[in-house]
Amino acid sequence: MIESSLKNKIEFILVEPSHPGNVGASARAIKNMGFDKLCLVNPKSFPDNEAFFRAKGASNILDNTKVFKTLDEALKDSTLIFGTSARERSIPWPLRDSDNLTDIILKELGKRNSKISILFGREESGLSNEELQKCNYQIKIPSDDSYSSLNLSHAIQIISYELKILFDSSEHIIKQTDVEASTEKEVDFLIKHIDEVMKQIDFYDKENPKQVHTRIKKLIKKINLDKMELGIARGFLSKIEEMLNKKD
Repeated sequence: MIESSLKNKIEFILVEPSHPGNVGASARAIKNMGFDKLCLVNPKSFPDNEAFFRAKGASNILDNTKVFKTLDEALKDSTLIFGTSARERSIPWPLRDSDNLTDIILKELGKRNSKISILFGREESGLSNEELQKCNYQIKIPSDDSYSSLNLSHAIQIISYELKILFDSSEHIIKQTDVEASTEKEVDFLIKHIDEVMKQIDFYDKENPKQVHTRIKKLIKKINLDKMELGIARGFLSKIEEMLNKKD
């Protein structure tokens, strides 16, 4: 059985929840499954009596809930990010079903500074393309194609249940390593560095520069570089810039 303390490495983030009742129900859902880290990004109303009423016996989750003004602030220390969404995007993001996360989760938990964040979007519109592109993977909860939209707290209940099954399984043993994961903030700096170098070498198609940039972001998110690998990539880019400056 995976040590219960490792559950502290997983947090659930609600992006701009509009109804405090859903916040309370979400707190109750994660506590049912043994988790306790809930974060809110720019909630419409929190703290709120309705949230505490709906939380029932999970008011302690709400007492410790962190609130952020922006998603970037909430994710800056995250090392692996999942975004839940049933919608297909013009540029598809690496996709996993909610019951197919074991290998990714286990590998990340073995890193000494791992922090796994799971994003849930707005009740009306979910996550934007830009928000999903901050994630390493998109999670899709299998549902009927004719009506795939789930209530916010129901989606959280399903994901937290799948994670509980993973944590409770005696088959899985986490191999702790000295590998240090790179954080979302560090990965964002790398992507910006790549963007700067590509502009310097005139790589982008001027007719459609954003498509290439988005696909590069997808590539970097998918390979999930550790801190040492990211440092090598940054050093390589810096060397390219040095050579370009010499030519000038």
